[in-house]
Amino acid sequence: MHLPPSYIWQQNDWPNFTYDKTIIMPKLESCIQAVSPLKQLAEVLTHDQRLDWEAAILLDETLASAKIEGELYDRDSVRSSIVNKLGISNGVTSLTERAHKQSDAMVELLLAAIRSTDQKITHNVIKQWHQILFPVAPIITPMIIGDYRDDTMQIISGRYGKQQIHFEAPGLARTEVIQEMDAFLNWLNTPSDESTFIRAAIAKFWFVTIHPFDDGNGRLSRIIAERCLAEAEHTNLRLFSLSSAFESHRNEYYQQLESHQRCEVKSHQRCEVESHKNVTGNNNSLDLTAWIVWFLSMVEIAAIDAKKEFERVIQTTHFWQRHQQTIINLRQQKLIVRLLETTDFSEGISRKKYKALAKTTDATATRDISDLVDKEILMPIGEGRGRRYLINKN
Repeated sequence: MHLPPSYIWQQNDWPNFTYDKTIIMPKLESCIQAVSPLKQLAEVLTHDQRLDWEAAILLDETLASAKIEGELYDRDSVRSSIVNKLGISNGVTSLTERAHKQSDAMVELLLAAIRSTDQKITHNVIKQWHQILFPVAPIITPMIIGDYRDDTMQIISGRYGKQQIHFEAPGLARTEVIQEMDAFLNWLNTPSDESTFIRAAIAKFWFVTIHPFDDGNGRLSRIIAERCLAEAEHTNLRLFSLSSAFESHRNEYYQQLESHQRCEVKSHQRCEVESHKNVTGNNNSLDLTAWIVWFLSMVEIAAIDAKKEFERVIQTTHFWQRHQQTIINLRQQKLIVRLLETTDFSEGISRKKYKALAKTTDATATRDISDLVDKEILMPIGEGRGRRYLINKN
């Protein structure tokens, strides 16, 4: 008696994915309507504003992509790396934090991938991206950098003795992984009339299911998807952060991946439509309808967030124009940039939090804040210990 397949790649028709267009089309149209205006918005920005917008998107993408993988990068060092790589000069003195090698490499890779949409993604390109992603080899867990894995790959969680295997990738050795990647890259580089948005969803899922490297597969799969989306918009400008949407829906992200990669839960897939039963009604379906619908919903969320970034860029430009003659020190500048770029202190920042952010003393923090209030850059709210300070954007 033959056991039913446990994973999607063990099915006879792998990797001939299918999907239901009638279910996907409404979400696809909604997604395109959200993304399409972004390129036009970018064109009305000045060169410096466009760089500022892309810097914000890159910052969100780098931090979120790392967070999905359980890593936390220092925001200021990532921002410093982005400013340096984009060559931003808008009258604001560059902050002096040293860029972390890993986050610096991620920024370099994000830019390299989007800036080269006219080139095919080949084995060598993927391996080069992996090489960039890992500038320093890990000490504790040995891994192959810049080449495909040469062993089995399992996604495992839980402590030793109570570990749960969520997924096992195809290929027991490098030769088999190369065969899987041959099929993927041939499909990816073959012109098609299929919607590029749908192809981006399939490409992300297909690559991360192959899991060709010892590490970094999730980050590379999202980069490949964003590369496909950039090709759809015919741009080499990073317009939105897909990883930010994924990270804010991280539990759904993992559930979607696992439910599609494992066969035993394929009979019913919950998605934005009320419910979608796969067309075959059995465990041998390669149907990706629910995954594609979910992926497109994340792209739409990312595009909506990017429009908010556009509005912030305009506000920030006006702010610095008003205060181009205002004298502020580096500590104050760091606070202003944080308040303008993020919602970290949407309810206001306290003197204590500013002291920690600027890494300074009580006396200096009090003096800095009072100075910014006098210059009408900060507005105080509340009294006593509850006093906070908001940025004055008007």
